[in-house]
Amino acid sequence: MSVGAAWNCAFRLAAAIVLIVLVVVASGRRVDLIRAFDIDEEVRTERSVQSLTSARVISDDGHVERDADVERDARVDVVRPSVSIESTVADAASTSETRRDERSRSASCALHVFRHVSKTGGTTMRFLFDRQTVLGTWEAPIPYGATEEEWTTFREAWREAAKGSAEGERETPPRALVEVRGHHPSSWSAANFERVVMEDLKILREEFKETCSVTSSYLVRRPVDQYASYYDYYVRHSQEEERAKELSGNSTKNTWGRSVHDWAAVKPDLQTRELLWKEQCVHSLRVAPFDEGHTWAEDCLVVSDEEWSRVMKMFDAFDVVGTTDRFNEFLLVVGKVAGIENLRYVYSNAGKSVHSVDKEALEKTIKNVTTRDAELYSTANAALNSAIKSAFGSIDSFRKDVLAPFESATIESSHRKYVGGKPGSEPKYKWVRAKDAKSHDVTSIELPMWVMPDGGGQARAYMISEPVVMVERSACSAPCVKGCNFD
Repeated sequence: MSVGAAWNCAFRLAAAIVLIVLVVVASGRRVDLIRAFDIDEEVRTERSVQSLTSARVISDDGHVERDADVERDARVDVVRPSVSIESTVADAASTSETRRDERSRSASCALHVFRHVSKTGGTTMRFLFDRQTVLGTWEAPIPYGATEEEWTTFREAWREAAKGSAEGERETPPRALVEVRGHHPSSWSAANFERVVMEDLKILREEFKETCSVTSSYLVRRPVDQYASYYDYYVRHSQEEERAKELSGNSTKNTWGRSVHDWAAVKPDLQTRELLWKEQCVHSLRVAPFDEGHTWAEDCLVVSDEEWSRVMKMFDAFDVVGTTDRFNEFLLVVGKVAGIENLRYVYSNAGKSVHSVDKEALEKTIKNVTTRDAELYSTANAALNSAIKSAFGSIDSFRKDVLAPFESATIESSHRKYVGGKPGSEPKYKWVRAKDAKSHDVTSIELPMWVMPDGGGQARAYMISEPVVMVERSACSAPCVKGCNFD
């Protein structure tokens, strides 16, 4: 064989090898983009620690269908291309591609903040976030009632990690979930949500627009349902205690009222007030209304036009706004926008006696004291419709191709309802009491996407004040105390 022929043969062989490699890589990338919302769902991500499953609990009852006719533009057109849903939905979503914000460039580096207002389904989101941590895919680094120091420390740690990831100095990008609730252990994050937290998110979004997803969400509930749930959770017991003391002759005080109507009639616009969070107004929502020492501040009785304009400005700043009675739709949109892959959850923590509240009568009682909350709810419905269109292209196709399969996969097992289906495997990790891990001689672990030592504030479990740590599930027999509501 001549030298020229030999070189020609070698060149052809090299070209064939390169072609094969390109085909394999392209095929692999295509597989990574496929995701189905059925019970046999298989999820593949670049940095997945395991086959991912998830669970959330919904804390409030009730399901009410109501759509707003008026639609307004929302910032939910910031679609993060992290989750690709099969065929029709993917095609439909592509029609809104031109509306996508240029900052949605990476699903790997992410920060999502959820604003939780009382009795609107926020506990659902809290357990959703906790579940992501034991799946090994996200960090939930600060408590829902964070202090200024906790928020600032986390913000700067996330910023440095995001910079390191963008500059190639950090192998695993940060992925963090934050809930802003506000009353325990501190109300700082809620009181400063509008002025500080949202402004910080705006700055981070601009700073990392090419490399990270920075998003936010908020839930609103139909006023009568929220008032009924709020009463059942926070007020009913106090009324019953006073009634028992009266019957026994030990007291004649009536500081909470005799019924849900007595209480509700003097508590205006619960949700709007809590979102705005003027400390004296929020405090008044939870105290006995007929206590001799309690007086309403005059500017807490009516939500002014100036305050309402602030509410609408916040609505425009949220990436996803939804309603509790359309929770599954809200959840699926948040999953798409924020890049949260696992959306199955379990119904639990529902009010045990809320169904005894006569909602038809209650709705009449609160009609004149919830005018802003009613508008808030109507606006949220319209915003959710806009979010669905932006994320999926069409409400009809979304409900047919995404929502319906997700809901139809729901099963009941051992008196529990698994919305979206029951996962076929357990998470790799679990949170246990630190003292239990020590007694079992098990070393705690930190995951590569974390930016806070030992998981930051997530080393406090919900309703457990003592320290907790994350461990390999198979390595420790100590009971799980966080992120284990699917167990």
